[in-house]
Amino acid sequence: MIAMKTTLSAIGAALVLFLGSAFILGSAASAEAGKGVCAPTDPDMTVAGYSGDQLVNAATIMQNGQQQGVPQEGIVIAVMTAIGESSLRNLDYDDDATNPDGSIADGGGLFQQQPSQGWGAWEEIMDPAYAASAFYGGPQGPNGGSPRGLLDVDGWETMEPSHAAHAVQINADKDHYTKFLPAAEEIVGAITCTAGGTGEWVVPAGGTVTGTFGDCRGNGCSRQHMGTDLADGTCRSPIWAASAGTATKGWTALGGGVVTIDHGNGTVTKYYHQRMQDIRISDGQQVAAGDLIGASGNEGLSSAGCHLHFEVIQDGKHVNPETFMASVGAPLPRQ
Repeated sequence: MIAMKTTLSAIGAALVLFLGSAFILGSAASAEAGKGVCAPTDPDMTVAGYSGDQLVNAATIMQNGQQQGVPQEGIVIAVMTAIGESSLRNLDYDDDATNPDGSIADGGGLFQQQPSQGWGAWEEIMDPAYAASAFYGGPQGPNGGSPRGLLDVDGWETMEPSHAAHAVQINADKDHYTKFLPAAEEIVGAITCTAGGTGEWVVPAGGTVTGTFGDCRGNGCSRQHMGTDLADGTCRSPIWAASAGTATKGWTALGGGVVTIDHGNGTVTKYYHQRMQDIRISDGQQVAAGDLIGASGNEGLSSAGCHLHFEVIQDGKHVNPETFMASVGAPLPRQ
């Protein structure tokens, strides 16, 4: 018989707000600029057989990963693990599994984390945001590497995804999660993430401004910096469409892989330094504000590490992206 644990509420659980045909995470609405906001876009949305609070929980996992600078593949692993542990439901009971030392597991929440194994107090592991942060671990995780999270596992990036999850969860079968990987990839691809803004315009990447419009570049100040750089200290972090429009992709020796979006009325935005294999749009594709279009990189003439070089062009003339984005309600975050 399953031993039930009752709580008055799942402390810190995401509040769902219905706004017409869309809904967002209540906790995401007050997220810091540049930290990432992830949400299902429709209350009737079903992805890979998952819906409702399951997708809200997946969005919480994604948002927390972006806040901790976790690469996209790590976020997919976290969603995959939560599917395998709880079917993306914030369970207030354990399945009476047995730990390697013979004790009965006492876990709960999205990742079935156990207070007896040091994952946190019961109220903490029942908070989806805390549970996700504990799973990721690393310098921003709550447990200081004991028990270790994904970012505390040496070489997790080169492991099979299920083996990386197993290194954190220490379950009986290291291949247990493999069957959940396709669903996790589909869910992560379907949930919309942005970094803040008004709705019509959003911040196109996480992180903060690391290079400003008009900076002197090249030998002897031979060229001017025609955009604004955004970086969060990681590679392959998401790049989102700043607003709706028609997208195309290309390559330049100076800027690497680039997505161009024509927003109409003479306004164009460009997103540089991507790897071509990371660009997520096809030529002529219609995109909406916040659609995932690619990932930050260091391609082309770049010495600043992985970042997004973001340009805004109005009536054929480059303008300062910081000034423009502030004017449309999506100011680019500074440290």
